[in-house]
Amino acid sequence: MRFLNYRNGVFVRILAIAILVSIWVFFSKPELSYIKPTIDINNKDVKEEDIKLSAEEKKAELKRVDGSIMPSMPDLEAKQELGRASWKYFHTLLARFPDTPTDEERDKLSVFINLFAELYPCGECSYHLQKMIKKYPVQTSSRTSASLWGCHIHNVVNKHLKKPEYDCSTILEDYDCGCGDDEKNIKLNKVSINKEEKQLG
Repeated sequence: MRFLNYRNGVFVRILAIAILVSIWVFFSKPELSYIKPTIDINNKDVKEEDIKLSAEEKKAELKRVDGSIMPSMPDLEAKQELGRASWKYFHTLLARFPDTPTDEERDKLSVFINLFAELYPCGECSYHLQKMIKKYPVQTSSRTSASLWGCHIHNVVNKHLKKPEYDCSTILEDYDCGCGDDEKNIKLNKVSINKEEKQLG
């Protein structure tokens, strides 16, 4: 009997390992990667020296940006995809922040956003976000002020990228995930960014 239990346990472990390996193989496909191959390695006309990057090319591709922990991100498509996902997360986080946060919650949000800026995977984006946070400090006095501050920062980026500005008066409704129990009790105030900027808090 003990032998059968041992065999069942071994079978379950082997099955679990096989499932994990299958998941890893599936998610390691090139089409799911941020890094897009620039050379079709299946092409028979491609020479081996075309595939190998020189040390200088690798260094240039992963050049660290001054004032940033992360290297540059030369792949524009990957940078845009990362940006869209990051903005969605960023705005949802701010829209879920408490209406009346404690001092500890305010400190945590401020530290988190500063670390988020420092560790952002795109070096040049990280550098610019850190500069913006120094110019426009994180607002943590309430859900509304945090959300409007985030929207303002996003609009500064949009202006730099020559994209249309976002209407910040609907930011709380637009990024409300509807995942809280007390959603019906939340009052969404329409406040302009100009009024909130003057509060500085």
